[in-house]
Amino acid sequence: MRGDERGLRVTASVFGRTMWVLAAAIPFFFVATAEENEWIDGLAGNGTGPVYATAGLWAFFLVLFLAAMLWRFPRARLAATGGWLLSLLPAAGLVVWGYSLIYCTNCGS
Repeated sequence: MRGDERGLRVTASVFGRTMWVLAAAIPFFFVATAEENEWIDGLAGNGTGPVYATAGLWAFFLVLFLAAMLWRFPRARLAATGGWLLSLLPAAGLVVWGYSLIYCTNCGS
């Protein structure tokens, strides 16, 4: 139903749907952490390459998702953008949590 918009409802809907996008990338983080891959490990010298790879994957899909939600709710673009921006808070928390899980202080030794 394209065009059925109410501000708070759109914000909550976009936030909830964006959380599914974030949740879908969490398994990628754990697979990237377990798999020793040159290009992923080469993203950072301190063992945090999987965090950067996952953040890049999230960024790509979140931008695509924002475009889809702006198309889906043409009369409530501010509300859709607000819900999307709210989802960046848990995403930042997940990135910090992932970084703290795998940060290696003595990787070069």
